[in-house]
Amino acid sequence: MLDLLNQLSKIDYENLDIDELLEQRECNPFDCEWMRVYQAIEALKVNQEVDDTTEIREKAFMIVYEQSGSDELAGYVSDDFGLIADSKSLHYSDKWLTKLIVCYQKNTIPCGEL
Repeated sequence: MLDLLNQLSKIDYENLDIDELLEQRECNPFDCEWMRVYQAIEALKVNQEVDDTTEIREKAFMIVYEQSGSDELAGYVSDDFGLIADSKSLHYSDKWLTKLIVCYQKNTIPCGEL
């Protein structure tokens, strides 16, 4: 997770159209897929103990907020990192989630169709 967090500092926030990016995240297919994975992970959490992701989420939020100045974008990225951390703790695998992770590995904030 630390490597993935470090990738957040390498994103070119100055050339991001944050409003467009947020809009694409709030529409399908992104929103539908994100919620599907979130609900699957939440269902798994009912029967298993998972690590606390607060620290990871806070670090992701602060990195993005300091770089972009957008608390909304920072909140979305923080949610993504919480989802990723939970998936790793639960050994949950999903094709779409893997694409989400790859976006961050490529210094891109995921949105739209992955």
